[in-house]
Order: sequence, then C-alpha cells, then structure tokens
Amino acid sequence: MSILLPPIQELERPTAIHVLAGGQSRRMGRNKVDLMLGSLPLAQWSQCSAKSLNQGEVTMVREDRRSGQGPLAGMETAMLAMPARIHLFLTCDMPFVSSRTMEELITVSSQHQRIACMQSRGFMGFPMAAPNSTLSRIGDLLDARQRRVQSLLSVPSALCFAWHEEDAAEAWNINTPEDLAIARECIEREGWVAPLIDRQKPLNCVQGNIS
Repeated sequence: MSILLPPIQELERPTAIHVLAGGQSRRMGRNKVDLMLGSLPLAQWSQCSAKSLNQGEVTMVREDRRSGQGPLAGMETAMLAMPARIHLFLTCDMPFVSSRTMEELITVSSQHQRIACMQSRGFMGFPMAAPNSTLSRIGDLLDARQRRVQSLLSVPSALCFAWHEEDAAEAWNINTPEDLAIARECIEREGWVAPLIDRQKPLNCVQGNIS
C-alpha cells in the first residue's frame, strides 16, 4: 500500500502525541489500560506527563485499522487519524516516562527529520518520535507482513538513546500482574505522582550522529 503524503510544510499541526493502547494484554490476563496504578489508570500516567508538554491533544489509540498487527498498526492508525509534522508514540504500559524524555525525542526528530527512539535491555523501541514521512515505510512493512517495530528501526538513519542507570525506572514495562504489584509498591514507597516531568541525567545517544 503506497500512501501519498502531503508536503511537510502543508501539515498545520507541528506535533501529535499518541498513547498506543491496542494490544491484547495476554501476559497481564486482562486489559492493561484501565488497571489502577496509584490514583490513576495505568495508561493515564504517560498521558498526563505528555499533556504537561502543552503541545496539543494527546490521543489514546485503542483500536487499530489493521487489527491484530501489533504496534506498527497502532502507529499507522494514529498518523492517519491526526496528521502532523512530528509524531510522538508512547505505550500504555510504560507509565514512568518523563515529559523531559518525550520533549527531547520530539526536538531531535524535528531537527533531524529522523526517527528518535529509546533503547532498553538492548532493544530499540518506545517511546519514539518520528516525522510524518515515516508513515509510508510503516504501511509498506505492514503490507509485507513485517509487524515488528525493530523492522522500522533497522534503517541506519534512526537515532537511538538510552537512559542512565539513575533513570532506569522510565524504561519499566508493566506487562504482568507481578510487574504491576512491583510498580504499585514503588510509587507508594517513592511517592511518585503524575505528571512525571524530569529525570536526573541527559539522555545518552547510543546510535546515530546528531552533531
């Protein structure tokens, strides 16, 4: 499927922020989106931190136009529904990503017109910012039945960053009941509340040249 994109200068919305929440939550055993974490549903942690950027509406993508095709299908759905020059993609199961991380990914992607993503446990992925031109590649990958996010990030131009150990909690994925229990204990002990705005150290660029 070839998607005809408007010229970037014709996109009125500079930034669109999306929380991907269309997964099947097999390891959790029930829908993760509305599970309570502290005083908020799980998905609303990242949504609340994203709203603190004041960069427009933050949408939650619950149903993909290509059902059962993984997060790439969620990205495609979001980009088609809300065209913008830069898209920031968050996931509902990463509640502790700070708004500072989100803002820096948006800035880098906008300045270099390249994908800017995070690395955790050796894997590149979310959160991720991408220019609107990425939509065509996503569509081509889905047409070719390549659903893995790593397929999108395999291009040499992708910029990848990592958190320092002090800020490793930003990379937490809440995928199982055990993960959720640990996260609940942590926020009770540490007193975390949304929005999470800052982190201790700058992001570390581990792939690509941004000079």
